[in-house]
Amino acid sequence: MSAVASTSHEGFAEFRKKVTGGGVYAFDICVDRMLHGKLLRSPHAHARIRSIDLRAALQIPGVVSIITGEDLRDLPDPYYGVGLRDQPVIAMDRVRYAGDVVAAVTAVDEQTAFRATQAIMVDYEPLPALMSVAAALAPGAPLIFEEPTRGGSPVLGAGSGFRIDPAPNVLYEYSFAYGDADHWLGAADQVFTDTFDISRINHYHLEPYVNVAWWSGSRVEMWSCNQDPFVLRADISRIFGMPVNDVRIHTPLIGGGFGGKSYCKMEPLLALMARKAGAPVRLALSMDESLLTLVKHPASLTLTTGLDAHGRLLARRARIDLDGGAYCDASTLVAIKTGFRIGGPYAWKAIDSCARVIRTTTVPSGSFRGFGGTQASWASERQMDMIARRRGEYPLALRRRNLLKVGQPFAPNDSGMDCDLAAGLDQLVAQMPPAARKSGRGMGFAIGIKDAGGTGNHAQAQVRLNQRGDVMVSAAAVDIGQGGPAAMCAIATQALGRPFGSATYAAVDTEHTPPDNGTHVSCATTITGLAVEAAALDARAQLLAFGAARLGCAAADLELEGWSLRHGAELHPLEPMIRSYYGGVGWEFAGRGSFKEPYNPATPMGARNVSWMPCWSGAEVEVDGETGQVAVLRLVVGADAGRALDLGACHGQIEGAAAQAFAQAMFEELRYQGESPANATPLTYRVPRAADMPAAFSSFVAEHGLGAGPGGLKGIGEAGMVGIAAAIANAIEDACGASLTRIPFTPERVLEALDAQSSNICAASK
Repeated sequence: MSAVASTSHEGFAEFRKKVTGGGVYAFDICVDRMLHGKLLRSPHAHARIRSIDLRAALQIPGVVSIITGEDLRDLPDPYYGVGLRDQPVIAMDRVRYAGDVVAAVTAVDEQTAFRATQAIMVDYEPLPALMSVAAALAPGAPLIFEEPTRGGSPVLGAGSGFRIDPAPNVLYEYSFAYGDADHWLGAADQVFTDTFDISRINHYHLEPYVNVAWWSGSRVEMWSCNQDPFVLRADISRIFGMPVNDVRIHTPLIGGGFGGKSYCKMEPLLALMARKAGAPVRLALSMDESLLTLVKHPASLTLTTGLDAHGRLLARRARIDLDGGAYCDASTLVAIKTGFRIGGPYAWKAIDSCARVIRTTTVPSGSFRGFGGTQASWASERQMDMIARRRGEYPLALRRRNLLKVGQPFAPNDSGMDCDLAAGLDQLVAQMPPAARKSGRGMGFAIGIKDAGGTGNHAQAQVRLNQRGDVMVSAAAVDIGQGGPAAMCAIATQALGRPFGSATYAAVDTEHTPPDNGTHVSCATTITGLAVEAAALDARAQLLAFGAARLGCAAADLELEGWSLRHGAELHPLEPMIRSYYGGVGWEFAGRGSFKEPYNPATPMGARNVSWMPCWSGAEVEVDGETGQVAVLRLVVGADAGRALDLGACHGQIEGAAAQAFAQAMFEELRYQGESPANATPLTYRVPRAADMPAAFSSFVAEHGLGAGPGGLKGIGEAGMVGIAAAIANAIEDACGASLTRIPFTPERVLEALDAQSSNICAASK
């Protein structure tokens, strides 16, 4: 049953602030004596920096200081990245993509800072650009990095392996295997090999990267739009060689992130700018600059899949190349998750997967909503349809025959499936009744899946109850538009039996907030939610113990009813009881809670996956065989929330993710022309408008109640991303026979696929 009926959000102050314009974002922060920063970026994709002449820029009135690579020389570790650290705080002796930051100006206002960037003279020695994976892997290709990569791989377990710098211009290689793939592919009655490609897209969050930083003696304080405040604190501590408690991060509301605001981005550079300037500094990137900061990994995935005579899946071998761009960022994690998730929601005898991250002189690639899951599900679910059609059977029949059952482990020693995949597919099909068959019209389905909640993730929380029964929740779940604070307040008040409107959420501040390891991988509702629930129950236990002492009974004999304690037939109001004992100042019952998924080397990821996130997707399309134009007439997407805290918010998360995936499938792509992006501006980078969306666009929320979170809930934020592209491509093939294996589905690619189909038919008829 949905909890939405018992959770009224009318009283939640943060919602009112958002809709009335009172919400405070990092963009709004203004402090006394604040200066402003602007960045000079490289026009070259690959070049050595011979010299930088700052003299003219420094003579401009209002310019306070300028940072270049020379300013990194006294930093203990001036590099960042997730696991592997290769991105300098600012370019040092070389630039590795068009957009790499070469100099950072601090001035009295943005206009002056911008003028100063134009006055900086940089002497470059152009080097060969490697704009594609093929170019980077070509024999004799120049090395983008000549020194070994710093850092190490994230923790992994049984069946998983990795290599760092395994080959020229290859940053990282992840392997995952169980069973004997050679044996089962050899024993298969049918074996199919197909290659799939996915494009480069940008996060396009409307709030740009924006931060404010200032130093007070040896301490730095920062207001950041970063969704991982404690990860950011640890990185700045390491980069500057300072105690972690000398770094304070405030995280206000965030205007969208989608993975683009995870981990370090501009923050270490801003801290360096503020230290050199000796004053608070604000650095707000333009949307153009955001397009040059991070993208989703383009990828090529080759799958070899074997089945027995009855259409049972036996084994899959996957060879995956991810274009990591110029720097690592979160590429290690994306490679791990793509390689691990490539089997999809199906049972296998064996998996043999290898995912590599290739360095190119392009915008760095990093985490993007559903990271690894979108790439893996696109290839896996597209091939499932192609296999079914080659076998002459209905694609849904092949899926149903092979779906993982409830409780069945996704991989050896991992957690069991915590949703009914077949029931969700039935729910999807019920919402997509067969349309009247006509030429050029077809339907397609897909079941994307990813693990959610992370492996080894942890969180702490505090819940305080005052004498009036007001609830204060303090946790590091960041609001990036998904309503994380509201979810934490709902979990706390449900555990306490208090009305939702009695709760407030404390500002996220690393100096006061209990830590966690970030709001990403759909972990906040589950991981932080479990910590909040534990803290609420701790506060409740303290309250009952206090009441028992005052009433002379056992705590087990009391029930919390409203804001009174019931002891048998008697009801004792709590506020006068607390005030009579503690006086007019009152008292707080402060509960603490935590959750940590323990490491387990027997599991593939080094820890059990906390939960599983399916995406049931269906599309109906119409294809114009003359022009290649595809019209998506209907799009239905569903996900399992376990238990919905707020049904409307769940629909919003699913549909928002589905809209992003729809855009990538149909037209969205950051394209390169030579060494520079051809459309890296808000005017030329195509994102979906309301008019682009299908006229029939709906979602459903399954509540299977099997999640690991409080009351069976689990995360849902990334779910809508992972099945959409395959469903649309499958519908296109159903409509006209065009078999698409590359995203986006442009008219040109549709026509090419139709031509290939005609050629195959002609060849077969001879």
